[in-house]
Amino acid sequence: MSKRWLSERRREHYHLRAKEEGYRSRSAFKLIQLDERFHFFNGASKVLDLGAAPGGWLQVTSEAIGEDGLILGVDLQEITPTGLPGVETLVGDVISEDTIQDIREFFQGKVDVILSDMAPEVSGVWDLDHFRQIHLVRVALVVANELLERDGWLVVKTFQGSEHEKYVHEVREMFERVKIVKPKASRKQSAEIFVVAHQLKSPRRLPEGFRQDDEES
Repeated sequence: MSKRWLSERRREHYHLRAKEEGYRSRSAFKLIQLDERFHFFNGASKVLDLGAAPGGWLQVTSEAIGEDGLILGVDLQEITPTGLPGVETLVGDVISEDTIQDIREFFQGKVDVILSDMAPEVSGVWDLDHFRQIHLVRVALVVANELLERDGWLVVKTFQGSEHEKYVHEVREMFERVKIVKPKASRKQSAEIFVVAHQLKSPRRLPEGFRQDDEES
């Protein structure tokens, strides 16, 4: 059997499972597998999901924290309502201060978990797409710096490339515990990888070029 055949078979497996189990995307299983390992939803009641379309991670999060939780999914695209209790969606650009203000007003305080499945519109030029994606996950660090509970979790999808190691170093500057993992539901040949970080440091340092005025909280 060729590696390509096995990979396609595996991808089809999760695609079919997503349909059978009612998830909007096969990536739902990536989040399930990450939580099974790190248990970041344990005790969580407020979760922010960045890059949430089409809503598969919102479904998983709702199942994990229950109907008393408060979950907000943010994306540039409109997300079809999930009908799940406590789940709301927002069309907005997380780079925009207006969107950040909307998030602040929604939660009225800190959140327990921040998820990021954000990715830029693909140009086809790998280096450019990689730099754009890294910029987005750096923005996720800025959001976490302000809105995440001190003992909260950040779960970020990123891509291996020239800026990846630098980004991991930046995460380590902000969090006490940082793990780099690739869940089974990710295709082996894919460059995607996940950074799971827990417990904000104090003091901590934001990535170069971002505001430094909220480092300690």
